[in-house]
Amino acid sequence: MKVLAIDYGSRRVGLAVGNSLTRVATPLGQVAAANRRVVLDEIVKRVGEFEVERLVVGYPLNMDGSRGAACAAVDRFVGFLRKRLDLPIDLVDEKLSSFAAEELAKEIEPDFHKRKSFLDSMAAQVILESFFEKEIKS
Repeated sequence: MKVLAIDYGSRRVGLAVGNSLTRVATPLGQVAAANRRVVLDEIVKRVGEFEVERLVVGYPLNMDGSRGAACAAVDRFVGFLRKRLDLPIDLVDEKLSSFAAEELAKEIEPDFHKRKSFLDSMAAQVILESFFEKEIKS
């Protein structure tokens, strides 16, 4: 099954796609979050392009597992996704995904300013890989 991962942020939204059979995730790039309609249109486009059957959205829980203010923004965003797409949506704890993505990105591009152009899509990749790991364990 094809899965699209979304790393939702107030400035950028990172996207990654993967296959639950091979458990391989690939970053797809990022979209400026300034216009919600543009973001949703890009996600709908990627769902069609990759024949996606499930969405995975990073959920920014606090380190102690509690919900913070950022969770409310993701909840609203997921509500908009549900209105546009009739697909299952899983929320995945994204704790430390940005840190892991940064570590991976450093291996690809040492210059931070250049890394910023793909960091959010790498975070989406990490979120998707976390989803696949959890899927294996259940």
